[in-house]
Amino acid sequence: MELLREWEQCAAVAPGQEQDAIDDAVNRALTWREIERHLEGVETVLVVGAGLGAFSIPLAERGYQVTHFDSSLANLAIAQQEADGIESISFVEGNATDLYRFPNRSFDLVLNLDGEISNTGAGAEQALRESCRVVGGTLIVTVINRAQLVTAAASASLEETGGVSSPVYVVFDNGEWQQKPTSGNSPGQDDAGLLKAFLAAELRAILDDADLDIWRVGALGSLVSLCSIDAIHRACESTTIFEEFVTLCDRFDHEILPDGPGSRRRPGLIGVAKRP
Repeated sequence: MELLREWEQCAAVAPGQEQDAIDDAVNRALTWREIERHLEGVETVLVVGAGLGAFSIPLAERGYQVTHFDSSLANLAIAQQEADGIESISFVEGNATDLYRFPNRSFDLVLNLDGEISNTGAGAEQALRESCRVVGGTLIVTVINRAQLVTAAASASLEETGGVSSPVYVVFDNGEWQQKPTSGNSPGQDDAGLLKAFLAAELRAILDDADLDIWRVGALGSLVSLCSIDAIHRACESTTIFEEFVTLCDRFDHEILPDGPGSRRRPGLIGVAKRP
């Protein structure tokens, strides 16, 4: 059902937007595939940075006891409306860098997805460590892949200035990209709009330091970034083609280029770890 929804959204976009739409949809579909691999024995789920409920609400509909945690009161209000009538979901407002409400190892499954960690900027590592702390079973996180952010930063610099500006090297060396400040930053996001991108080795080190058994650290959705616009357009022509393409993307990440650049627009580095 989730795969069908993602394909329908891709098929409805205007010409010229196919690559961005398919990138979003494939990233979401690949994330769901990873979640499905780790649901056996799960009863309680914490979704950090749950947004409008893309992951939390479907899981609650399937009977899991879900805590939907987000820093935006507006997001929480919308998600509550969407989840009206579902009894197995609760909504909590708070900052991803401080999950003080929850004891150590208090959830069977912890999801921190769609860039919530990277969006906390200087607090990104702390946000990741907090998710590690509260997991009693499986942790699945997605963060911005530094390879992809360097690519985006270098492209923007060359297009705008005709050269490689110093911020590109900051991304390259430290994984930090300074966005233009906005008035809409949430409490969980760095006020200056700082993004934090990770190398696979950095993500692996933090998970290992939290005494978790690492099952997977690697790219998510690299094939979409490497395909042509024409190929992306063809992937949106039917649910059958889209599903086959997602399967190919999944195999590509696991078997061909596990340390690839990941998705073009969405967090393209995934980490999966379990409490021993």
